This record gives sequence, structure tokens and C-alpha cells, in this order.
Amino acid sequence: MNKVNTDLSHESDDAIGAKVEAIIVGCTGNANFTVTTLLATVVSAKSTYVTALGLCTHGTEAARVNKDAKKVLLVIAVKALGVMVNVQANGDRIKALSSGFEMEKIGLPQVMGVVINFKVAAGGVAGYMNFSADKPKTFSTHGTIFAFWDPALGPTPADKNKWFQRHSNGVSLTITGFTPGVSYPFAAAYKGLDTDMLVWTATMNKMAGD
Repeated sequence: MNKVNTDLSHESDDAIGAKVEAIIVGCTGNANFTVTTLLATVVSAKSTYVTALGLCTHGTEAARVNKDAKKVLLVIAVKALGVMVNVQANGDRIKALSSGFEMEKIGLPQVMGVVINFKVAAGGVAGYMNFSADKPKTFSTHGTIFAFWDPALGPTPADKNKWFQRHSNGVSLTITGFTPGVSYPFAAAYKGLDTDMLVWTATMNKMAGD
């Protein structure tokens, strides 16, 4: 994502000053942006914050409260400036980087790995199918997703994420409602967080029991 990080609210007192100074240097005289008024607000807010921070060295609780209040104003000023930088950069990463802001970081999804020893077996009751897999050894998991497609609905989608899915908190599950004598395609994937990638097994075709 070619946008700058506009939120410094979680930065410590030790870190925020240096980061704001880098932003001031980056935006000052930068022909990529027209942000003179917003930048001036940031410069003023930083100066006020630095003064308030200095009074906390041997200060009172009131000095700390005042410092925190000035920090909030600084964070708000930086956010307004950052939003405008993103608007004027318009997705141009080089321009965005020239502002002195840090770029937004996109968390990489966890790859759970392929399901091990995936098995499908007809249940003892008509229309039941039993699914199982081995517990993953490398990654933590929030269970297993078992997926299938009903051939009565048409061609099987190549994207298994579009199949019918059932979630198990463990590594086994029994699903009902299958038509006896009909062959269904099945697959499975270990479930991590909702943001994690699902890595599906190869398709396994099994006929529902009589």
C-alpha cells in the first residue's frame, strides 16, 4: 500500500519527537506537496509538546497531564498533515516517501501449510460423511475447514474458497445431507486467524454411502 502512516498515537515519548522531526524536514520545501498551513501547525504543536515534555523531568503530576494533552494535539496535527500527504501523493510511493512520513505496513498473513493425511469416509448412516486430518505440527491452528461441492449445482468451481465450507474446532467432523450414490469433491485447509491464508489440499472425490 503506497500510503503513509498518519497515526502516531501509539508512539512513545522517546520516539515521537524524532519521527515528527523527520516529517517536518521531509515536508519543508517539498515541491510534491502544498501543505504549508498544516505543516506550520505541526511545527508549532511539536515545539509546545517538547517544552511540556521537558517540564516532566522533575515535574509534578500536573506537568505529566499537560504533556499528555500537548502530545494529543501533536498527534492530531500530524494526522491531518498525513491525510493531505496521502491525497496529494495519490498512490505515488516515491512522492509519499519524500514526505518524511513512514509508510503504512501491511501485515503478512500466516501460511498454515497443507492439511496432513486428509481422509473422507462414508458414514454409517445414509447421507453422512466423516472427515479427518492430522493435527498440524508446525503452526498453531483454530481448527480445520472442510469444504465440498454439490455437483447438482453445476461445474465445480476451481477456487475452493467458493465451495461450501464447514468449520471444525479440531481436526475431524461429520457432515450430513449428502445424496447416496453421488460422488462429491472434497478438500480441507487448516484454519488460523481470519486474516490467514487458507491452503487447500488436492481435491478428493468420494461417493456418499447408501
